Formats: sequence, structure tokens, C-alpha cells
Amino acid sequence: MKWLTCCTLALAMIAVGTQVARAQDYREIPVTATDIDPDATDLQGKLRYQQARANVIEYLRSKPMDEQGRQLIRKFFRDAYLKSWTKRSNWQHAGANRQEFLRLYYGSLNSQRDARQMLNEIMLEYMQEYIKPAYHPVLRYNAALLIGDLRSQEMDSINQSPEVPFPDSLAVLLSMIEDEKQSDAVKVAAWVGLLEQSELYGVNLGSIPADAKTKILTLVINTLKQKDVPEGHSEDAHVWIRKRAIDIASVIGNAGRDGSLAAALDTIILDTDLPIDMRCSAIAAKGNLAFDQATASNMDVVRQSTDIGKIALEAVAADVTWFDESLKQYQKQMFGPGGGGYGGGYGGEYGAGGGYPGGYGGEAGGSGYMPTPTSSSSSRSSSSRSRRGRSSRRGSSGGYDMYEDAGMEMDMAPEIIRDPVLVRLENNYRRRVKTHLDFAKQGLAGQLTQVPDDPGAIKQGLIQYAKNAEDRQAIANLTKSMIAMLNAVDDKESEEKDLLKASKTKLEAMTTAAQKLAAKAAVEIEVPDAINETPDDEPGAMPVGPMRRGAVPADMPGGGGPPADAPGGMPADNPGGAPPADQPGGTPIDGPGATPPAARPPAAGPAAGQGGPMPMPMPQPGGAGGAPPMTDGPIPDSP
Repeated sequence: MKWLTCCTLALAMIAVGTQVARAQDYREIPVTATDIDPDATDLQGKLRYQQARANVIEYLRSKPMDEQGRQLIRKFFRDAYLKSWTKRSNWQHAGANRQEFLRLYYGSLNSQRDARQMLNEIMLEYMQEYIKPAYHPVLRYNAALLIGDLRSQEMDSINQSPEVPFPDSLAVLLSMIEDEKQSDAVKVAAWVGLLEQSELYGVNLGSIPADAKTKILTLVINTLKQKDVPEGHSEDAHVWIRKRAIDIASVIGNAGRDGSLAAALDTIILDTDLPIDMRCSAIAAKGNLAFDQATASNMDVVRQSTDIGKIALEAVAADVTWFDESLKQYQKQMFGPGGGGYGGGYGGEYGAGGGYPGGYGGEAGGSGYMPTPTSSSSSRSSSSRSRRGRSSRRGSSGGYDMYEDAGMEMDMAPEIIRDPVLVRLENNYRRRVKTHLDFAKQGLAGQLTQVPDDPGAIKQGLIQYAKNAEDRQAIANLTKSMIAMLNAVDDKESEEKDLLKASKTKLEAMTTAAQKLAAKAAVEIEVPDAINETPDDEPGAMPVGPMRRGAVPADMPGGGGPPADAPGGMPADNPGGAPPADQPGGTPIDGPGATPPAARPPAAGPAAGQGGPMPMPMPQPGGAGGAPPMTDGPIPDSP
């Protein structure tokens, strides 16, 4: 869960931003063991500190603990190392100090049992102090994270021993969460620690004492149900905390007495005001719960499965609409009026026209630069190597001499390089659908990737609690349609237009399956607008054939534009933002818990409407423009 450990600083800084002006009021604790001050500037002081650190590490790793070792560890951590964290000069380095501690003094190497127990007690004592309002907010936040990081035992793959949380830290984490006066920054960090420890304890929270289990279950249920933001706290932090409660509910894996935990998840699933990714993750968590027989017998499985189907349709239809609108915006940029190159879009600096800077036309606009041919009998990698070899021998910049290699075949086709902007749109779309729909599928039938002939064999998700074979078959049919949709968007061979067409076809089939299930629950499901195909002759419709570099329509100036490495090739960071996620520099969107690629500044050039570069708006499912919606992505744990 390292991504989760790092994904909270923005919320923390929002919560504590108003306190920065009071920096002079934050408490500092002077180092009392001045002979081993970690911040010593003189050479002798640095040498003494490094020697003390080496001796401490020796005790933490292997040296039997004796009285001298206990005194050394107390002096080093209590009187020098941890007190130095409160210095004004170290306030903004609290995250780096926490990482240094975990790297140098923790981990599987530093697992000598007696020394680890002593160190845990010292760390818990000091971190409990540092989460108080008297200390700098960044220090408080990292102190709370460190409490969740404490372990009694590290995982040992050789001896097959598991990682075990430090038991005393759990009560402290719960007290931070339950404290209504505690800051959002500290609460967020405490939830990170609680989730990590819950995952380590496992299903039903493993060996946690019964009273602590009850407290965690009650806390999660209350948090899931708490729609209103508590007074004095931020809405962003509250939503983020509810998402972590969903994660812990999935780890618990038990619906609770009378299905209380499942009912709490339903408050998330059925709340149309919440983000769709959050609702889908709650569906997945519900599918991971085990219900007792009495609770299962009173469940309306068909109705609950219908609700999941409706949400899945809503999420996927929004994704399809986003992709459709994004392609239309892309096409308008590429085939807008006025200019040469790719329909007026590939002129720019090197051509005569303008929507995309640095276009595909030659310096005078003209017929453009033809792609370098590659042998149809050779792989792309071998073709690239042969071209590089020729260039190095002749000093060529990429031209091609048909007489250079008499053995080369004559039936060669140009190497086609797809537009990185378009590839990025596709990848974002695929990830969005796969994230939303896989979560919904988990709610119905768990992690399976193929529905068996006998739906009664499925022992995951809600389908296992269906009352009869007819209900199970209806739920299984909806699950099959979801898997078919997932397979369609996972087909890497399909490109934009074919991908969009296949998505709409599979969405229509999924709608039909959901409607049949809904009929059993006396619920009506409407056909999503996204299913309707855009006629090819409408404005914004994609031209015939995939949009590729070098695939310019023949009746347009600059037909047969250059490959990416040719003069005038369009940089990957032009309209549309960063390069695709599967290329160097790309930033993936990993679903719930992930952030969209950061917006990049537009390239320099003439103003819009004067033939210069124009940034491409990225439509959202609910609007005409803007970047893909922010999701719960990783955030650094220190400034």
C-alpha cells in the first residue's frame, strides 16, 4: 500500500494551509544529547553522530541487547534523533526524516527482536506527542503515518514468517480517528495506517482482539453512513476518508450482524451525488462480503443486482460518451478549416496551416515528407537497426536509397506511427471502462473472468445468494455481457473508430441483459444515449479508417505525412497533453486512487484564430470540455 501512504499530502496541506502563518508558534524541543546532534555542522560532531548511528544499527540487526545497548538506543533516539525533527529547519523535511528512519533503522535487516520492541515503544511515545496541535502540521501528519508503519515483525520470506503490526499502535490510530478535534491531516494519515494494518491482519481482521474488531467495524459503518461533512472539516478529506472505509470493508469480508456492513455500503452505492468510481468501488467491496444464512435468506438479490447493473451502465455509458466526444474534438482539431497538412491541422511551424503546431507539411506546405519505407519481411526492430546502420555509414538524416541494398524486397510498405495524442485517448478510455466495469462485475460474481455453464457453481459475489436457478441465470447473463465489454476494450488491436463501434455494440448487449434482469425486479432501465452511433456525415464524425500518422486522406494537401521522427513531426506533448501512458513520460490513470495526466502549457505560437496552436479540450462524461475527472491518485507525503 505504498501508493496509499503517498496519496494524502494534498488533503493534508489543504487542511493545514491556514495554520502556516502561525509557524513561529510551533513547538521545538532542543536536542539534549548535543555530542551526537544529527544536525551538527562541525566535522567532529558529524563523525560522533555517524559512529553512534552505526552502533545503534548493529544492535538493531544482530548484537545481543545489553544495558549498554539500551542506554545507547535511548540516548540516540530520545535525546537526539527524534528531538531534532522538531527543529524549525526540519519542519518541512518531516517526510524525508520518516523515510530515512524506515530505511536505516527499520525493515527486515533491523529486526533483532529485543531492540525492535524497545524502538517501537520509543517511536510510539514520541509520535503520539508529535501529532498534537502544538507541532508543525507536516510533522504531525508524518508522525501519524509513522504510527501506522510500526511493526513487531517484518516479513521473512526465508522462514515464511508474516509481517505483523505493532499491536499497541492500533489503539492510537483509532483514537486519532475518533477525536473530533483532530485535524484532517492527522485523520487522513491515521486511516492510511488503519487500512494497512487491517490488510495485514486479513479477513475478519485476523488476530485483532474482539473489542478492537467491534470498534473498527462500528467505525467503518458509521463513516460509510456519514454523508454530511463533520463541522470544521473539509469535504475533500471527508470523501477521501469514506473511500478508505470502503477499502477496509472489503478487507473485513464479512457483512456483519444482520448485514449491517453491507447496508452501510448501500448508502454509498445508491447515492447518486457521489463520484461514480467511488460507488463502483463500494459495489466491489459488497461483492467481497460473506453473508450468514439468515441474512442471505432475506436479501432481494435480484433487485440489488439490478441496482449494480444500472450503475455499471451509467459508468460505462459516461465513459463511451467521453471517448466519443474526445474523438470528435480531436477530429475538429485535425480537420478544421483553413490550412494544409492533415486537413488544416498539420501545418504549424513547418507547414502552411495551423491547428496543431509543428505539423506534417514540408517547410513550404507542399506535399509533405514521405515516410521511410521498411521491409515487409523484416520486423520493426530490425528495420530500425538497418536504417540506423545506413545513416551512420553515409551521414544521412533519414533518406532512403533504393539502390543501396539490392537484396531488399521491392514490395515495402511505409512504417505507420500512430498519433500519440490519439493513443493516449484510447488508453485513458480503456482504463476507465476496465476499472468501473470490473468493480461492478466483482459485485455480481467476484473475480471470475469467464462465466461457467452452470451459474450455480459461482461462489463469489451476490449471485451465490440468488433464490433460484432462473435468477442466477439472469445475473449470469448480465455478468457475461460485462465480461464481453471488458474483452472488447482490452483488445489492443482495435483502434479508435473500431474500438468505439465495438464498445457501443457491447454496451447495447449489456443494456439488454440488464433490462431483462430489471424486469424480474419490476424496475425500468432506459437505453443509454451513448449507444446511438454518430453518422459519418455529421460534424465531428471520424473519417473512414484509423487516424494515423502517414494516413492523411488522398484529397487533402500534405497527404502521406511524415513519421514521428521526420522534420515537422508533431511532438507528443502538443494538444491533448502528455504522451500516452504506455510510452516514456506517460502518466497512467489507474482508476480509483489514480490522478489524470497533469495539464501541460500550450506550445508557444500565434494566438488562437490566427493559424497558431490551439489547446484541445478534453471532454468529460458530463460536460463539453475539461480534463478527465480527478480521481484518488497518489500524492507525495511531504512537500
